[in-house]
Amino acid sequence: MELEEMQQAWANLSQRVEKQDILTTHLVEQTARQRYHARLNSIKYSELAGTFVCYAAAGYVSVHLTRIEGFWMQVLAVLTIVVLLILPILSLASVRAVRGVNISVATYVETIQTFARQKIRFQRLQKINVLLGLVLLFVSLPVLASIQGKDLTQIPYLWTVLVPVGAAVFLAFAYWVLRSYNKILTDMESLLTDIEK
Repeated sequence: MELEEMQQAWANLSQRVEKQDILTTHLVEQTARQRYHARLNSIKYSELAGTFVCYAAAGYVSVHLTRIEGFWMQVLAVLTIVVLLILPILSLASVRAVRGVNISVATYVETIQTFARQKIRFQRLQKINVLLGLVLLFVSLPVLASIQGKDLTQIPYLWTVLVPVGAAVFLAFAYWVLRSYNKILTDMESLLTDIEK
């Protein structure tokens, strides 16, 4: 009798340990998923704020399109609006790509590979955004001056000071944002690799 009771107790203990192991694994995955999405949300909210700014600026230029005189200035205004509409689309597409990594469905290796591909895509789209932002800086200057009723020649130190300083500030800000995003992506990647450990 004692041997049977010990075997039964051992079997019950083994079942409890297996259940506990499954529960622990599930909790680790759930915690990692929550931390992953929390890190991603910090990028998403920044990009959403930028989206609202771009759409507001596109609306501003659209409303004042009738003030702009001259064929080439109107072409620049339309180009400004198009760039302001494309920037958010690229930004949100890059966030959606990283968000598409599904931790719970795929295997560990597939998840890491998918994340690596989406990370590269995200970084590529963000670099395109920086380039488009720089183009926007130069294209929008004459348009904004025209909306205000000024000619670019009326603005003192425009080409010697204002444009180079503006471009330098923009590039410094873009570098800081890209570096911050890369740090967040590295944190997200380490969260994924920690799941297996």
